[in-house]
Amino acid sequence: MSDLEQAIAEHDARLRAAGLSIWIGGEPTFTDRWSFDPAWNFAALGADKEERARRMLAWRARRYPGCLILRTLGRQYPGEEAPRWSYGLYRRRDGHELWQGPPDPLRLEASPAPQTDAAPRRLLDDLERRLQSGGHVTLRFAARESQRLLFGQLGAMAPLPADDRLQRPSWHGRKLPEEGAHDDLAAEGWFLLAASLEQGQVRLELPEFPDVPSFLAFLAQLAPAAGSLPALVLGGFAPPVDEQVAFATYTPDPAVVENNMAPAPDLATFLAWNRELYDAAAACGLHPFRLLFNGLVGDSGGGGHLTLGGPAPDQSPFVQYPQVLPQLIRYFNRHPCLSYLFAVDAVGSSSQSPRADEGVRESFEELMTSLLLLSRIERPSPETLDAALAPFMADRTGNAHRAELNMEKFWNAWLPRRGKLGVIEFRALRMARSPERGAALGALLRAIVAMLARRTARGPLRDWTLIDWGAELHDRFALPFFLKRDLGDVLASLESEGFGLGAPLTRLLLDDSDREIASFELGHCSLRLCRAVEFWPLIGDAASQESRGARLMDSSSQRVELVIRAQSGRTAELGHWEIAQGAFGFTPSHATDDRGEALVTALRYRAFVPQVGLHPTVGAQSPLRLTLLDFTRRRAFELELHEWRPDGQAYEGLPRDEAEAAQRRAERVKLSAVEFPLGGFSPPPQGALSPWCLDLRRC
Repeated sequence: MSDLEQAIAEHDARLRAAGLSIWIGGEPTFTDRWSFDPAWNFAALGADKEERARRMLAWRARRYPGCLILRTLGRQYPGEEAPRWSYGLYRRRDGHELWQGPPDPLRLEASPAPQTDAAPRRLLDDLERRLQSGGHVTLRFAARESQRLLFGQLGAMAPLPADDRLQRPSWHGRKLPEEGAHDDLAAEGWFLLAASLEQGQVRLELPEFPDVPSFLAFLAQLAPAAGSLPALVLGGFAPPVDEQVAFATYTPDPAVVENNMAPAPDLATFLAWNRELYDAAAACGLHPFRLLFNGLVGDSGGGGHLTLGGPAPDQSPFVQYPQVLPQLIRYFNRHPCLSYLFAVDAVGSSSQSPRADEGVRESFEELMTSLLLLSRIERPSPETLDAALAPFMADRTGNAHRAELNMEKFWNAWLPRRGKLGVIEFRALRMARSPERGAALGALLRAIVAMLARRTARGPLRDWTLIDWGAELHDRFALPFFLKRDLGDVLASLESEGFGLGAPLTRLLLDDSDREIASFELGHCSLRLCRAVEFWPLIGDAASQESRGARLMDSSSQRVELVIRAQSGRTAELGHWEIAQGAFGFTPSHATDDRGEALVTALRYRAFVPQVGLHPTVGAQSPLRLTLLDFTRRRAFELELHEWRPDGQAYEGLPRDEAEAAQRRAERVKLSAVEFPLGGFSPPPQGALSPWCLDLRRC
């Protein structure tokens, strides 16, 4: 067992010892980082995306004998004419075989022999006899170029043959109603099957089963009825799930293939499943990150969301310890590192995961009122928690899907079947570069929830207040220096309350090497340049872009952090430094972290002029030229930061790996010693300099 696996085992043991069952799931997203096709850059569908998803699913299916492949209804977004494709893997958690019938063609090495038009009829005839012998009432008929079978329990009132619902078309390939697909026949206890030929193989469209036992009982009847078929395609509604089974799907999203994981009961299982997912993606030429021409490391194009809940809705930690959710909102408010340090490039109020305090002012005030009122209730019900908090867990257009703490699947009465799961989704996360880093993020979130559960179990928590960060939120906490220091405070609190993560997990969380642009030795001091967090605004009205697959943002602004430290770590050797840009000069701020004192600041500038964007009078401010002045030793250095190759030539393709990407980032920076200037510099214009950043667009 490696050090990391030992740390994960200890983490799981701590939660078990505390009597906590915190299940963890995720939505890993993978892209073809070599492709320039729209499907792998901004579009949801197209190119070979579906074929890659099929190959990944088949790769994993071979590792689970007795699993079942299902081609169910995917999501449909506003403006789309049909639900997206969705390929799922359904299996028992105990390892026993769930399906002994014919395989989906995806599992076969060669194409199976084509079937005749009689095959769907024979399948349903045999299945009907088996269902009747099991006490079901059945009705066989043909409709819409398919053979159909309706079955239900003996004694129930069957729909009349003239019922229009028996003639309903397939849910696949047509626009769904706004409320989504709903099987009203199944809600009355009647299950409609439709069998047809698809590319020479029998396809059976499934109804919406109410629970796992009824679905497994149906599969036990279906398998022998279909035994003579070389293959069988199963579509229709998604299957029911509980703690007995695991269901994971592959679906398309803008620029990526997204895997909606089954929740894992512990972190060790979560890591093992993620390693499988990453290996399957790599085998199909897909990646969890992008490497840009100039060496910047980008996210996959999708998110890396994680979910926490329990083995069943009423066993969720947010239901068993009802004050945890209000305290979690408060904890995220007080620790901006959880919102920004691990997020995708686009953060802030226009992002896919805005904080509750990044919306309109009155909502923030009302959230504090809601938290106050909840603090007066010892055990608020899930219904009360949802009604009190969900309105604030949304973006500024009211979209509840876009929030750093997504409550859509907690106790949502308006989302059929999937709404009341006791699940909270954490959206302020970029796709992890490795399954190990993903496990570290999962450990962090589980430990925070465990710590809050222990606190609330000791007695009522009356502290409901939130911090009003104001401009500091997007100024100081745009800098990795302060985000990492804030994370250090979080890790220290976990350690003090018995949920420390250990060195291997901590190292993974603190590793920000992908942010580093370059580092230099300056005699007694060192300089490190890092890409800081930037807050890109949405262009135009936010609500008008809700129906689009992607929204238009102005991503032309960049922010780079400069940190100067004494090589020895001794404050006395740090000296007095100033930074000049053009005619303006300023002094960086003093700050401390676990390594000692440092000088910290940032430069915000326009890296390029977008085709559509803000500030039409501001041109590109690259390359960035700075003068670093060491007044203690009367030395000066000129720093040039280019967005591209300094010689202006084209790169020979994308970086091969992260090492080459790091080399390209470093090559874009030049540092040289220059004569110490005799004259002084003017202070920056009013409004351009904040405590932690000089905004060159205002100079």
